[in-house]
Amino acid sequence: MAIIKYVFPLILFFLILETHASSNHENDNHSFFNKEWTQLASIKFDNITEGFKLLSNLDIDIAGVDHNNSRVDVLINEYDYHLLASKGLELIIRETKGVSQAPDEDYKTPDEIELFVKEYADRFPAIAKRVSIGKSLEGRDIWAIKISDNPELEETDEPAILFNSMHHAREVMGPEVSIDIVETLLNGYNTDQKITDWVDNNQIWVIPMFNVDGNNKMWTKDKWWRKNTRGGYGVDLNRNYPGNWDKCNGSSGWRSSQTYRGPSPASEPETQAMMKLVSEVRPVFDISYHSYSELVIYPLGCADDRTATKEVVEKIGKEIAQKINYKPGTAWELLYNADGGDIDWMYLAYQVIPFVIELNASSEGFHPDYNKWRDVTVQRNKAGWMHLLDKLSDSGVRGILSQNSTVVSDYYINVYKAGNNTDVFQKYIGHISGAFHLVLNPGEYNLEFIVDDNIVKKVKVEIGDSLKRLNVSL
Repeated sequence: MAIIKYVFPLILFFLILETHASSNHENDNHSFFNKEWTQLASIKFDNITEGFKLLSNLDIDIAGVDHNNSRVDVLINEYDYHLLASKGLELIIRETKGVSQAPDEDYKTPDEIELFVKEYADRFPAIAKRVSIGKSLEGRDIWAIKISDNPELEETDEPAILFNSMHHAREVMGPEVSIDIVETLLNGYNTDQKITDWVDNNQIWVIPMFNVDGNNKMWTKDKWWRKNTRGGYGVDLNRNYPGNWDKCNGSSGWRSSQTYRGPSPASEPETQAMMKLVSEVRPVFDISYHSYSELVIYPLGCADDRTATKEVVEKIGKEIAQKINYKPGTAWELLYNADGGDIDWMYLAYQVIPFVIELNASSEGFHPDYNKWRDVTVQRNKAGWMHLLDKLSDSGVRGILSQNSTVVSDYYINVYKAGNNTDVFQKYIGHISGAFHLVLNPGEYNLEFIVDDNIVKKVKVEIGDSLKRLNVSL
């Protein structure tokens, strides 16, 4: 009887753990355990790729990675702790919610971001304009600032670029980089020639804080809150985009998961606001700032996908990584499969060349000491975003497709490398304004302009080191 008394509960405990593991967190009612006891823990793996696979299959909240030391940081509750321990993993507890210090108050709240955008738009009205790109679930404005020599105009002859921060509410360093971009460009205009040229020749969009509701909840209720605030459980905005949504087990269908993708693609008003802006602005490049792990991530996020213009996207990603000394790669190469992310959607829908930059190292975490790490981080990352501003005038071709002096608003371009007119190197969807901007490495290319599925124009172009201007008339 004594053996049964002690052994049976132990067997029952491990049966519960196995049910949890096989169901991939399918049961949202783990009342047996304390779901609120949240800790940041570090796990060392002999094979970090297999470690990521295990953690993803168990739907554990992966906070970051230290590739040099083969360590993965995870945010866990009591249930997760016992689950991981049952797998024989050794967890080093680094922080405990409610015990460790909250983020420095010098990091920005949604209200402070709104004041910042207003202040700089008011101080520099000739080259800056504040724009609400939409409303959050709770009705907050999602603010952007447009920087250009004619901010009130849509100048179709000028390339656009987008920088955005904080898809995830707890990643407080991201807005600081966006703030630095705004301050550097506006304060440097007419005093620094390179900055002046960037502003005069491009349309630069910055969204300092995207997930405004989630960040408010991070400050008021939960320092490790990640998602938006849908229903109290939240949707991971960076798993909610239509691009590869729910494609490769890179998100979760369960509300309790930190990577809950939502009930349908683009179900969230925040996601819809970003999609609308991108469709209208059609940025050539995008950087989405996250934290942490010191990575430069480029599309696509599922391991079975291959980027058609890999030699362009990967090349630029590696250039950025070299300049800021971060590690480059796709999400599945560096971390895990990720589906429904913003950079995949931007690339697939509009051929934007987008990157996620994961700021700060594992030792600094989500909430680095502001005085120690803020300026260090933004200074280190200047070279990355500045490189993309330089790339706007580098190798490629930009122009407008028109017919009888009227722009053609519905068309696409098939791009072929010279000598290969059978394999499409890139398919590019034209902008409603008639404008197109193809980022290409130097070389010869053949362009097919297609309207209503008919080839209406063929053009051969020689791409050099600088942007080629090419207006095409039918």
